[in-house]
Amino acid sequence: MSWPVTIYAAGFNSHGQLNPLTKPHSLYTFKPIAGLEEYKPLSSPIVRFAEWSSTILAVSTDPSHPAGNMIHLGFSGASNKPVHFEDVLPEPHFYGNESGVQGYLSRRQGNFYPLEKDGGFQKPGLGSSTSPTILPNHCTMFIAIAHNDKVCVATSSRPYNRSDPDSRYMEDVHIFPNLSDYLSGVTLPEKTYPIEKHVVSLAASLCSFTLLTKTGRVLTLGEARYPRLLGRTPCAETPASKPGDVSALDGIRIRKVAAGLNMIAALSHDKDVYVWGHALPQPLQEDRTGFSKLLNAANADGEAEDVHLVDLPDGADVEDVVVGSRHIAVLTTNGDVWGMGTNGSGQLGLGKEVKGTDGNWVKCFDAKEHGGSVVEMAAAPMATFIVVKADSEEEVGKKRRRQ
Repeated sequence: MSWPVTIYAAGFNSHGQLNPLTKPHSLYTFKPIAGLEEYKPLSSPIVRFAEWSSTILAVSTDPSHPAGNMIHLGFSGASNKPVHFEDVLPEPHFYGNESGVQGYLSRRQGNFYPLEKDGGFQKPGLGSSTSPTILPNHCTMFIAIAHNDKVCVATSSRPYNRSDPDSRYMEDVHIFPNLSDYLSGVTLPEKTYPIEKHVVSLAASLCSFTLLTKTGRVLTLGEARYPRLLGRTPCAETPASKPGDVSALDGIRIRKVAAGLNMIAALSHDKDVYVWGHALPQPLQEDRTGFSKLLNAANADGEAEDVHLVDLPDGADVEDVVVGSRHIAVLTTNGDVWGMGTNGSGQLGLGKEVKGTDGNWVKCFDAKEHGGSVVEMAAAPMATFIVVKADSEEEVGKKRRRQ
């Protein structure tokens, strides 16, 4: 079947989170897994949630009808029943961990709605609140769960209002031991820090959190034993546990941050990608793939604050970047997707025989071969998603004239 918009995926599929029909076999090359009948730019992505065992896709461009436009693939997480979306509010932001989706946030109201045992989400008005009672008068705007189970929560004194951009800011960032403690409403956060700038994104790695502000500033916090996940050197004024600026990015306006298990990437408005991270222990780092070589390049001087500018073939500019557990993929301005890292489960779509890229950037997807253009990418820990919009007749003509 051919769709105007096609979602392709490659990678780990043991839970059927990419394609239930091929479970438990991985997808070693990019395969179409779903499609949309039309494409409209959305404020929320088409790949709404992607983790080890669970995926949520938006298969319609009508954001006002969540129940009709989203599908869940894979393990049900906190539920023992198939996940459904009948009571989900518009523009949900799903959160979860390796166990699957755990609930969603409605940024319009600043409310959170946990996944319940019947497979549905808590209904609006039935016990939901703008935040747990331990954080009165705060609207929850972002939640990120690190691989060590720590939870970072960004809150505001008022909910997000799309017509008022200045409303989308966080007054505080809170750290909780785990998601259950945060949702209990009785556990005090381990740490709370005020944030002066408007925060627009929050990403989690093994044990660190990366915040992006509206002005393009990047702040990190985490554990002192893994300073390279911070991209900065902790000091008395800004210890590892406190949000601190990544000084290597001073003067560079960042528009996106992405994080995997042990790597963080930042994409600038100048279409450059910067990375930093912590090389995994020998049994886990899979040196033959070359993913750790990129991290070693970032840390070549032995300094925790050393952030590496990625050098792509032919100096290509970058439109988007996504990071998995041990792989990274970028979309260049000419429409190609390049990847580096492990391909043991096919997460770069390079075929079953290719275990990794040996430290090289490899072209792993050409949208032109599929008759379209890449409009979105996403990554799970061991999978990559690419959304392709089919070219119109006018776009096909323009491409032919440029050749």
